[in-house]
Amino acid sequence: MTHFCRVWLIIAAMVFPTLSSAREFIDFGPAPDFIDVEARVMGGGSVITENYMGCFPEITEMNTSAGLTAGAGLSAVFGIRDWLGIGTELNLLSQRYRADMAVSNEEATSVSNIFLRNNTLVANIPVYLQFRFNIVDGVRWTVDAGLFYSYGLHGRQNQSIYSSQVNSLGQLVNNHITDKVHYYNSVSTFINSYRRADIGIHLGTSLRFSKRLSVGARLDFGLKNVAHIVGNSGIICPNIHNFGYSFSIGYRL
Repeated sequence: MTHFCRVWLIIAAMVFPTLSSAREFIDFGPAPDFIDVEARVMGGGSVITENYMGCFPEITEMNTSAGLTAGAGLSAVFGIRDWLGIGTELNLLSQRYRADMAVSNEEATSVSNIFLRNNTLVANIPVYLQFRFNIVDGVRWTVDAGLFYSYGLHGRQNQSIYSSQVNSLGQLVNNHITDKVHYYNSVSTFINSYRRADIGIHLGTSLRFSKRLSVGARLDFGLKNVAHIVGNSGIICPNIHNFGYSFSIGYRL
């Protein structure tokens, strides 16, 4: 027998007795508590999906990258059965992401490099079914699946634009412009503004230890096109969706 097999036999000998003494993996009995309330802190990232290059041929390069998400919130799960609950949350999230692009005209006499830094403060409210499983004594695994609603409370876009163009004398002229503008429902955001409200798919999972402490992860993907052209001036409107992920540490109250 190889050394690798011996190690796995030792691990199995340690784990299987623990599993045999644990509760059933799925307990179909009544919920032990009518409501579970948990406070948590969260950290992760957020970004958008976009189709700018498909809408505007002048954009020759496009890159979006996730920025830091940090926040805190409360959750409440109402027990239907031991293995099933209905949950909701109220979370306050600070989200950031970056968007960089290169823009040029057809004659290549004008080139611009645009760097956008977007910061938002969002109220996030998921509603979901929670499926609960018993791993070993004192450890429960939960899986959440449902929808979320979010509303942008505040947002800011920091713009940095470097442009180079050839003037009528054949001289190369360079310019650098910086600005800070509102993110939501503003005529000053680059190309398009953004709608405050969003709705989408919420998925999450966590492990709870000793009935108090939990660690988890979650994904939120927006189903609504949040791009908004203020005044509906006939400009092409791109298709933009929010995407966020985070990890959490929670404490049951």
